[in-house]
Amino acid sequence: MEISKAETWILRLPFVRTSRDFDDAHHELAGVTLYTENGERGTGFAFTADFGGGSAVKALLDDVVLPRVLGRSTADTKLIWQDLRRITHRMGRGLNSFAIAAVDIALWDLRARLHGQSLAAELGQVRDRVPGYGSGKASPLLPVAELVELSQGYVDEGFGAVKLRVGMDPAADLDRVGAVRAALGDEVRIMCDANERLDLPSALWLGRRLADYDVYWFEEPVLSDDVGAHRRLAEALPMAVASGEHLCSAGEFTAFVDAGALDVLQPNACMVGGITETMRIGELAAAHGLGFAPHFMTELHVHVAAALPSATYVEHFPFLDAFTTEPIRVEDGHVLVPDRPGHGIEFTERTWDTYRTA
Repeated sequence: MEISKAETWILRLPFVRTSRDFDDAHHELAGVTLYTENGERGTGFAFTADFGGGSAVKALLDDVVLPRVLGRSTADTKLIWQDLRRITHRMGRGLNSFAIAAVDIALWDLRARLHGQSLAAELGQVRDRVPGYGSGKASPLLPVAELVELSQGYVDEGFGAVKLRVGMDPAADLDRVGAVRAALGDEVRIMCDANERLDLPSALWLGRRLADYDVYWFEEPVLSDDVGAHRRLAEALPMAVASGEHLCSAGEFTAFVDAGALDVLQPNACMVGGITETMRIGELAAAHGLGFAPHFMTELHVHVAAALPSATYVEHFPFLDAFTTEPIRVEDGHVLVPDRPGHGIEFTERTWDTYRTA
């Protein structure tokens, strides 16, 4: 089936209080909707965090990427990915991967819709639910008592693991993590995410002390592209080191794997080049016996994880719940794979009317 039309757009979506690091925190979804001649459509998007930038992704889509997609067959998803990578790789790392991601996600969504099946099924689904961990309700700005209450709420929903945010004030972080551990007991796994806020000495200091609370993994403790610092941490700390949400290709992950710098790979399909590249990274993790836990955007990543038998977790971060017609479903700590055609993400009319900026 031929791609006959493409429409680009931007949605500027706000974070809720329990997940944001500062007032007016937003993600800009820079997206594309692809259409076939018979009216079938597929939707994909990347996102930029905090301070905008979606217009740059949209411009790259409009000016460079989509003219090379129109007229192509929906069956050529992987070939289109290769062609787009070839013509944009000299732009460096970042926006080109975001633009390719938006197209690739839209193509996979469209393919699955044409075949009348979920994206997971299109990718080779092997299970109908994936273990999740509770995330997105752990802003470092929350009072300790509220952080404990929200973390307990995830456990009450059946989750056996929760993620906390650290790094803004390492000394205070120890009290926060300690309070959550005391409330949840020893059986619940706790992950800690520093969001690239620490230098190597600070990450070593905090990581060694987080071990006192049996932290399961230490996520993005230092700048995401620093292979050497991650390797030092992986060698020195007793917990797993996890990262990858800001890496932009499977090749970048390979450098970390070769260096023994990561224990858990965390690609984000919206930043790494889409579903095609995320699946490659999942296979890379499996080949090396590493954890695989795609980051954020649960609604997309549950399909990927459902098609990869060795996927460890998906992050249950309910960012899109308020903006879509059918929020993701959870049962006994597992994220259920939607059985709707495609990835199943449909933005409400109110979302389009209220948050569309381009």
